Amino acid sequence: MPSPATTPELIDRIRKSGLVAPSDLHTFLADPRSDPGSGSSRHILDRLTEVHLITKFQADRLAAGKYKGFVLGSYTILDRLGAGGMGQVFLAEHAAMRRFVALKVLPGNVCEDDIARERFLREARAAATLDHPNIVRVYDMNREGKLLYLVMEYVEGVSLQALVEKDGRRSAAAAASYAQQVALGLQHAHERGHVHRDIKPGNLLVDRAGVAKLLDLGLVRSESDGDSKLTSQLGGARTILGTVDYLAPEQALDSSNVDIRADIYSLGATLYFLLAGHPVFPEGRAGQKLMWQQWRDPAPIDTVRPDVPDALAAIVHRALAKKREERFQTPQEMADALGRWVGGLVPPDGRLIVAPPNRPFLGRSAPSSGSSRSSMRLPAPPPSENGATPHPASKLTLSGPASGVVQLDGDPSPEQATPRVLAEATVEDDRPRRRSSAATARIAEPAPTSRKALLLVAAISGLTVGLLFVVVAALLFALGIIRT
Repeated sequence: MPSPATTPELIDRIRKSGLVAPSDLHTFLADPRSDPGSGSSRHILDRLTEVHLITKFQADRLAAGKYKGFVLGSYTILDRLGAGGMGQVFLAEHAAMRRFVALKVLPGNVCEDDIARERFLREARAAATLDHPNIVRVYDMNREGKLLYLVMEYVEGVSLQALVEKDGRRSAAAAASYAQQVALGLQHAHERGHVHRDIKPGNLLVDRAGVAKLLDLGLVRSESDGDSKLTSQLGGARTILGTVDYLAPEQALDSSNVDIRADIYSLGATLYFLLAGHPVFPEGRAGQKLMWQQWRDPAPIDTVRPDVPDALAAIVHRALAKKREERFQTPQEMADALGRWVGGLVPPDGRLIVAPPNRPFLGRSAPSSGSSRSSMRLPAPPPSENGATPHPASKLTLSGPASGVVQLDGDPSPEQATPRVLAEATVEDDRPRRRSSAATARIAEPAPTSRKALLLVAAISGLTVGLLFVVVAALLFALGIIRT
């Protein structure tokens, strides 16, 4: 679909997209700064992004003429996080729970391929058996039309690949910490019969606290699948799965029959990358690297990085042994060896982590003072039925599912002054209140239900007093105290 040619056409597509509630869009357009007649289509989209009614990703899609595909099941797509051979990964928000998740989507055309679909299902089944702090959790798998998608834990972090590319090689303590955490996650997977087969810096995330997490089980091999021969079906016996720079020698020869020691080799190559700042074989074409993985040893890490202790260098090269019998035999064994160099979690530079888009009612703290986000001051609310208008210095009581009750004195902050917030706010005027005489009369006057109760009590009381009087009179007459 072509890009919208006019502003009214853009507004129409925004309405069709369902991204902005009609009441919010109406309030937004009533703001003079958002007047469709005073700005271009891009101006409207930029303003919607500034006030957090849509995200930049959504704005770019709308500008390109797209208004479908923003909603997948119960989730609203906010951004695109990445793509791979097994589909794309999106940041999404659950419509009701207001929680960020990552959606891994297998496109419809790929989903029709039996092998690709079975591999996607294998990833989902493997993930269902795993629950470990160093493995990204998978919550659910769903189908929407021809699309299959996994609902995964969203990690606000950075991949080890990007971390080294943007901030340089890691210290010995940081590299050991990340590698040990990944080894512990691999041990958990190993105990449940899984081999990852694609351990590499790009598949490892570290969050703001320094917790490393393993993701992407798209190439996992599970003992529970038996002799499925799924790998060979992808392209015959010569099929190679994995990433060349981190591929174990035996995996390059037969990817169908590898065990956990192939993952240990890949983890050793990842640790080398963290310390050296480049892969074990930084030069050469893919075919050359595959051959070198078979017979050529990488440059010793302590020559590339002289400050790396000899004992840590020995751990790296033991994990990179060509013969799997000479490597660590389990991830736990490698994790124990690395323990000597780990002093705790090592958080990355927070500036390297892209924060998710600000969304109303997620209970997130306001951005730093350096943020360039601007506020949108909305038109004054219409007068109430009795002609009164809320005071400009009213107090807003905002109820959010994550943050409980937040009270703001005066104007809301730029992040909270959105149409959705104002529409759902309870306005409490701080000025002294003077009730009219009619209002006072209504409060003093009993309700209809109260009047009925009072009449019933009075009737019962009168009947009781009358009966008591009759009984006492009869008793006095019988005793001769009263004579006729």
